[in-house]
Amino acid sequence: MRRFVIGVAVALLVAAVSAATPAYGANASISVSPSTVSPGGSVHISGSIPVNKCPASDSATVTSEAALFPPDGFGPSAPRDSNGQFELDYTVPTSTAPGTYSVGLRCGGANVGVAASLTVAPSGGPATGAGGTAASSSSPWTAVGGALLLLAGLGAGLRWRVARRRA
Repeated sequence: MRRFVIGVAVALLVAAVSAATPAYGANASISVSPSTVSPGGSVHISGSIPVNKCPASDSATVTSEAALFPPDGFGPSAPRDSNGQFELDYTVPTSTAPGTYSVGLRCGGANVGVAASLTVAPSGGPATGAGGTAASSSSPWTAVGGALLLLAGLGAGLRWRVARRRA
């Protein structure tokens, strides 16, 4: 009997949550372009939220983590046209840590249930001189290093040969 009561309670809870969450389905969409950006870079966010689920007079609000949309994870809002389409440009804060963020939507105070990925990548790479990200070419230094290694090898070989003759 106890299992039956728990089962009914869970079923009622699922039904209540389903009724409270708008079912936007496949008609809602969001896209982020470019999908990879450096901190301080700009992205274009666009999409659509059906007007039969959320009136066109309600704006679309982008959401994610607080690192991407400080201070609380709620990003900018954009007005929607009569078909539910919206678009906005957003500059990623320079303080945003590198990583992949899921960007979602809210409309009329509820989550829409669609998401797009935005990867925040560090700008450039370490200027190590060998990976193509250095400020200048490393070819002359590679040649100098190779020549020094060749001289060291010749010197070691000559020393070994002289030591062998003396023995």
